[in-house]
Amino acid sequence: MKKKQSEENTPALFGAGTAPVSIVKPVKKPAVPLAFSYSKLSMYTECPLKYKFKYLEKIKEEPKSYFAFGNSIHKALEFLHAVSAPPFPSIEEVLESYKKEWGLKSWLEKGYKDPDKENIDFRKGLEMLKAYYASNKDTLKPPFLLEYSTDVEVDGLKVRIIADRIEYLGGGEVEIIDYKTGKDVKRQPDQLYMYQKITELDPRLKEKIAERYGKKPGSVKIRQMLYYHVPTLKQYPFERAGDSEIGVFWEKVLSTAENIRGLKFEPNPGEFQCHFCDFKKICPVHKESRGTPAPYAATTGGQKEQPAVLSLRAGETAVAPSGSAAKVEALVDRYGHLKEEMEKLNAQLDEVARELGEIHTGVGKKELSGAKYSLELSRGENWKFHDREAVIGVLNEFDLYKNALGLTLPKIVAMLNDPAVPEDAKNKLKSHGARSQRLEINLKKKG
Repeated sequence: MKKKQSEENTPALFGAGTAPVSIVKPVKKPAVPLAFSYSKLSMYTECPLKYKFKYLEKIKEEPKSYFAFGNSIHKALEFLHAVSAPPFPSIEEVLESYKKEWGLKSWLEKGYKDPDKENIDFRKGLEMLKAYYASNKDTLKPPFLLEYSTDVEVDGLKVRIIADRIEYLGGGEVEIIDYKTGKDVKRQPDQLYMYQKITELDPRLKEKIAERYGKKPGSVKIRQMLYYHVPTLKQYPFERAGDSEIGVFWEKVLSTAENIRGLKFEPNPGEFQCHFCDFKKICPVHKESRGTPAPYAATTGGQKEQPAVLSLRAGETAVAPSGSAAKVEALVDRYGHLKEEMEKLNAQLDEVARELGEIHTGVGKKELSGAKYSLELSRGENWKFHDREAVIGVLNEFDLYKNALGLTLPKIVAMLNDPAVPEDAKNKLKSHGARSQRLEINLKKKG
C-alpha cells in the first residue's frame, strides 16, 4: 500500500521500500473454514494465549471507554450518511442520535473510571460531530455502502471485514473510508492489506454494484483507502498495495491460521502486551506475582492437578484449602496480621525515604553514613505509558514496533537516550508518557 504523493504529511503506515516477491504456497482446504479477521490476526500476533482466552474460551474482557466512545461516534456518522436521497439529517438530529446511543449504557458499562470522565468524552463527542457536520454538510451525497460486513472463504479461511463506508468510483473501482476517533491514526499495514485482499475477492460486492448501478463488473479493484481522522478532520489516503506486498501479508495470515489449528497458544509476555491485558489473573506467566498456581496446571494420569487456593478458570468453583477449620482460621488471621504490619512498615519506609530525598535534591550520587549502615543516594527517571494505541502508533511510524514488542519498559525507556532512534520518534514517545523522578537508595550494612 503506497502513500499518495499529494499527501506529504500522511503517516507512513506501510513503511518504506518494496516488499520482496514471495510465492504463496497452495493450501489444503480443511473441512470447516477457520473464522478469521484482522482483529484475530492482530491479537494472535500480540499474544497467542490471549487469543485463546478471548476467542476459544470466550472469556469476556473488561469494557473499554475508548471503544464506547468510538462506537457512539460511528453510530452518529452512520445515522448522518444513511440516506438514499436528500435531504440529510440536520445537525440537531445527528446530535440527538448520538445522545440516544450514548445513553444506552451507564458509565461503568462503558468502561469509565468515574462519571466525570464519561461526561468529558460525551461533550468531546458533541463538539467533534458539530465540526464534522460543518466541514461536510455542503458535499454530502448518498453513499454506496455503509457499515458493510462480508465473509469471504479463501484458502480454508472464512475471513470477515467490516468497512465503515464504501464509495463506487466506476469501472469496478472502489474507495474504502475508515473513520478513526482515537488520538492517533497510525495502524499496522495488515489492516489495510486485509481490506484489499478480501474486498477484491468478495462476490457479494459485485452483486451490490450491479443492484445499485445496473451493471456487474468483471472484477472489483481498490483504487484507494482513506483514513478519516474525525477529531482533526484530516484525511489520509493510501493507494492499493502491490501483489508482492499482499503475497507476503497473506503468507503471514496462513502461517497464523496454521498455528491456531495446531493449538499453538504459548504466551508472549512483554511490557505492552501484559500491561493492557485483561487476562493477567488467569495467565500462567503471572503466577509468580500472584502467589498462586498457573491456571493450566500439569496433568497426572489424565487428571488435572487441583489448585491449592482457587481455580481461576472461567466457570469453575473455588476449592477449599486442606486442613482443619481451626488451622485455616489461624492461617487467614496470621496472613491478615502480617499484611497489616507490612503496610505499616512500608509507610514508615516511604516517610524516611522522603526525608532522605529532601537531603539529596541535586543530580549525581550522594553517600550518607550511619552507625550501622551506609547509604548511596541517586536520582533516576520513571516513565509510564498509558495509551497503548498511541505508543504503538509511534513505533509503527518509525518502524520500531517489531522490536519493541519483545522489549521491557526499561528498554523502551532506553530508546529515549539511544542516538540511533530519530529525535522525532523520541519526542512523540515522550508526548504519550508521564515522566517522574525517583530516589534510588543503595543500602549497605557496616562491619
